[in-house]
Amino acid sequence: MIRSATQFVLAALLSLAVPAFAAGPASVSGVVQDANHAPLMGVVVELFGPVNAFPLLTAFTDIHGHYQFSGLAPGRYSIRVLQAYSMPAHRKNILVGSNTHAVVNLNLMSLLDVSQWFPAVPRGADEPADEWKWMLRSGVDRPILRWMDQPNIDQPNEQPDVDPAAMNQPNSEGPNRDDGTDYPDAAHPIRGRAALTAGSSQFGEGGFRQEAFFRMREGNTGDAVVHVQSSTSGAGFVAAGMERNPLPGDTTRAVASFRTLPVDFGTGLGRLQIFQVRGGEELALSDAVVAQFGAETEAVQAGQTATAALPFMAVHLQQAGNEVTYSLATTTDLQGLTDLASSGEVPAMAMQDGSIRLTRSLHQEFSVQRKLAGVQLEAAYFYDHFVDPILNGYGDASAAEFSSGDVLLDPVTGAFRSVGPNYSGGGFRVFAARQVKGSVWTAVEYAEGPAIDLPSTNFAGQTSFANALTDVVQTRTQSVLVSLRGRIRGASGTTWNAGYRWQPEDTITAVDPFNAGMNAPFLSVMLRQPLGSGNSSPDRLELEVVMQNLLAQGYRPIFFVGGQTLYFAQAPRLVTGGLAFSF
Repeated sequence: MIRSATQFVLAALLSLAVPAFAAGPASVSGVVQDANHAPLMGVVVELFGPVNAFPLLTAFTDIHGHYQFSGLAPGRYSIRVLQAYSMPAHRKNILVGSNTHAVVNLNLMSLLDVSQWFPAVPRGADEPADEWKWMLRSGVDRPILRWMDQPNIDQPNEQPDVDPAAMNQPNSEGPNRDDGTDYPDAAHPIRGRAALTAGSSQFGEGGFRQEAFFRMREGNTGDAVVHVQSSTSGAGFVAAGMERNPLPGDTTRAVASFRTLPVDFGTGLGRLQIFQVRGGEELALSDAVVAQFGAETEAVQAGQTATAALPFMAVHLQQAGNEVTYSLATTTDLQGLTDLASSGEVPAMAMQDGSIRLTRSLHQEFSVQRKLAGVQLEAAYFYDHFVDPILNGYGDASAAEFSSGDVLLDPVTGAFRSVGPNYSGGGFRVFAARQVKGSVWTAVEYAEGPAIDLPSTNFAGQTSFANALTDVVQTRTQSVLVSLRGRIRGASGTTWNAGYRWQPEDTITAVDPFNAGMNAPFLSVMLRQPLGSGNSSPDRLELEVVMQNLLAQGYRPIFFVGGQTLYFAQAPRLVTGGLAFSF
């Protein structure tokens, strides 16, 4: 009897032990390598659950690039690998069962590797299946940019928010422009745009210009852009990049570009070559807090080489129509994730004593924005610090006037750049925009802060360009901007943007130059008119005209012996026009 009872108890314990063993913990491990299959130490590895927006566990790779997560419940997981100046690597749908071990090895691609292009080839049978199917791939078989959509302001019930930067920039060419390459439905996974433009232009953009870009999308998880520009002046630009949305609230973008243009260094003609790699990420830290961070690495070749690393970051707190933002930037054309999709500008650079000088700047800003029905308000405090700031100039000067090696001259447009004195200081601005009727918005902005001044005593004349540079000084001044923006509904579909910015005539740099509005070129007008098939057709021909600084304001003359006159100016008087075809 006792023996039977003992056997019963043992059988019961065994029956309990077997399920417990069957439901034992799982684990995941692997090795993180670079594009050349070398192990990476100290890389952050994050483990996500099937529906989690935040990591469940975090680990760091050891000296052999190895990581491990133990004691996991059976189920599906995702892994993300992060390292500075590298594209994040992701692996989804990792299924682990009871008492099983999954091995997941990942490769990290440096941002510099994005520039290694290869033709697309069909995937082999042994390659992992993922959502990427692109015509262009990088050196480690990853796709490369994204072009952001713009809300359709033609919908009568839609009242889009106004971006102060776009509202205040009449000739805005950024990624949010309504260029006809949006995707009305899944039947248009590939869109393109070609443009022909001519007219007077600014530094590095002279001659008859041709432009084309192609935009490709795969589902709702990411898309890519290839952007090419060329000019009869000999200038050229090519860029390609990607965006991915691997996890809820997570956006990753990267873009690589190469630009070349003819310049005069004061000692003769040459070519300026610029290579830029930009990358960034946006993370939703919570329902109300969004963070952005990234950097640009640029290399400039002009007989000599100069390099720079330019980071940016921003934290946005949004709640019930209010937004509080802290931001940090080190270059005016890369202050957030949306700037990664634009073609950018010629870097802030000039010559001094025969050497290339890249502007080193630091901009910090704290702003508060309030959005109401048809009204937007914003107030901001900022602090700027500039080392080797750029002074823009224009005229018909030859290399003879610049024999000192203190200027970088564009022989096509006559524009030149030189280095001004270092300056810094704090300032503030206030912005108000109101929806007048339909899609028409009006805005007013006021700013006060540091700038560079060229006193009127300089009008007495200079015997050399170097002497003229000694007269520029730092000052504190104000700037006011009034602008209008809208779109004519109906068959015409005309888009227009006009603005006027006032600033004291002695100043030769803008107040708050990190703000697109306060850097606007005085009296300016932009018109974009659809032609032919109409605004509602997916195939659209457009006429675009841009006129900036129509009154030629802000020009400060410098008189040289021999009657040669040059001007310092914030922005050139410019008129350009052309045709663009979207398909």
